Amino acid sequence: MRIHAEELLTFLAVAEANGVGAGAQVLKRSQPAVSERLRTLQAAVGEPLYQRAGRGIRLTAAGESLLPCARRLRESLDAVENWSARRHALQEGSLRIAASNTVANYFLMEHLARFRGRYPGVQLQLKTGPLTDNLPLSAWDLLFTEEQIGGGSLPQHMEQTAWREDELVAILPRDHPWVREGRQWVRWEEVLAEPIVWREVHSGIRRRVEAAIACAGLRARYSVEVTGVEALRDAVAAGLGIGFASVEALDKVRWPLASLRLEPPRGLFWTLYLIRPRADFRSRAVRAFLELLAADG
Repeated sequence: MRIHAEELLTFLAVAEANGVGAGAQVLKRSQPAVSERLRTLQAAVGEPLYQRAGRGIRLTAAGESLLPCARRLRESLDAVENWSARRHALQEGSLRIAASNTVANYFLMEHLARFRGRYPGVQLQLKTGPLTDNLPLSAWDLLFTEEQIGGGSLPQHMEQTAWREDELVAILPRDHPWVREGRQWVRWEEVLAEPIVWREVHSGIRRRVEAAIACAGLRARYSVEVTGVEALRDAVAAGLGIGFASVEALDKVRWPLASLRLEPPRGLFWTLYLIRPRADFRSRAVRAFLELLAADG
């Protein structure tokens, strides 16, 4: 017969109060209800756990042997309640985020810093780099991507939504003739006549630019390829060619570079995506971070 925690806690209260009636008062339950639980527990154990002694009780050998187990159960349950209270208050927990380098460095860090300041007990884990096809999506609480992932690749408990839109621009040295002419934009035909510094293959910015060039009926040229935003900046500043970057990223750093709009007059834009658990599957840490993102705009 299975023994339930409520029965053991009832026995513990009666044993420590030295009486069924006194134990019922501690538990704030009726004495018949307490007696019924004790009978059920004794039936499961298969022998008596206490005997009446005057107005109180005296534990049998079996009862004395069971008492430490009941106390350890109470301690464990108290620890679980304390753990739950700490997670409710976000005094502990974890938040696992995967993001591309560009998104992590220029779109997420200030939000993560604010979250950390507000909830220092929550452990943050941030994976940066290319979000390749073999990345286990379900191993992360939130994923920030530079491209939309096919719905068939998403775990059933997760959803994908457009997070924010940003403009992509050409970046070039400040002494470039176009900059000295005071130009504000440049056409693809002009861009493709120049050497180009490309990001790595998995870069969302690179893929968006390649798609725009193909849509214009043109063919991209590949002369220089670098890995990472910093390498792109240094290569363009050194005069190796024209690069492409996010306007919001440029707003947050002081690069010795100029920028020109693409696809005039509308400009070239890209969308960043957020993969998150569906509402019923979000931890408190995930909900708190999403609320912070929404509040920060």
